[in-house]
Amino acid sequence: MEDPIEQRLRELMQGNQAEDCESVDDARMERVLHRVHVRSGVFDLLGLFANWGWVISEGGSRGLRHARPARRGTSASSDSSNNQST
Repeated sequence: MEDPIEQRLRELMQGNQAEDCESVDDARMERVLHRVHVRSGVFDLLGLFANWGWVISEGGSRGLRHARPARRGTSASSDSSNNQST
C-alpha cells in the first residue's frame, strides 16, 4: 500500500537532482520519513491518553454523584400519604 504523502515527498525531494546522488537521497528520505512516523505516533498516543483520561474523569465524577444511596421517596410525599390514612 503506497502512501500518497510519502510518494509526493519523494517526488519533491528528487526534483531535478542527478541520479548519482540517489543513494544519499534515499537515506535522507528514510530519515525524514522515520521522523514523521515517530512524531505522528507520539501525537496519536498523546491523543489516545488525553481521550482516555477524559473518559476516566467523566466516569469518576458521575460515579461520585452516586457514592451514597439516595432515598426514593421524599419526606413531603410520605407525609401526605400518612395524612390521608388518618
